[in-house]
Amino acid sequence: MRSANQKNKNWYDALLKLLNNIYTNIDVGFPARVISYDKKRHVADIQPLFNFSDGTKKAQLLDVPVAENCYIVDEILERLNPDFSAIDSNSSLPEHSKTNLVKHLPKKKLMRKGVLVTVLVLDRDMDNWKGGRNADEFTPASNRTHDINDAVIIGVLGGDAVDG
Repeated sequence: MRSANQKNKNWYDALLKLLNNIYTNIDVGFPARVISYDKKRHVADIQPLFNFSDGTKKAQLLDVPVAENCYIVDEILERLNPDFSAIDSNSSLPEHSKTNLVKHLPKKKLMRKGVLVTVLVLDRDMDNWKGGRNADEFTPASNRTHDINDAVIIGVLGGDAVDG
């Protein structure tokens, strides 16, 4: 006959296993690599970098919304590039004789294929969210919570002002 202490330990161990299984199925945030980026729709296909505990890869996520802070600088610099080029090439003005504005722009865009991103998983199903800057309230389409399918890219990691 098992002792009361052994029974309590078995219950405790079983409860820890149950909690661990629950926690491993709750997605909150993770690093991922951008597989492709649609700059018109501001969505990306990504590969989560965390594998399952048995080593198998997580599936790619498609059309993940990208937060504005990840691409806005790229879009501003793209719009300013022709003006910077014009300033650089207009050496008839003394103050422009030594400008190299275009040379100092990043060589690559910040948000692009291959970069490391931080992904946040929303608490609720976002299927009914209209996306973009739409700030209307919405009712979730299901009771799904903390699901990897409700991911949003919130940041780009690494890079610098020269190489993007």
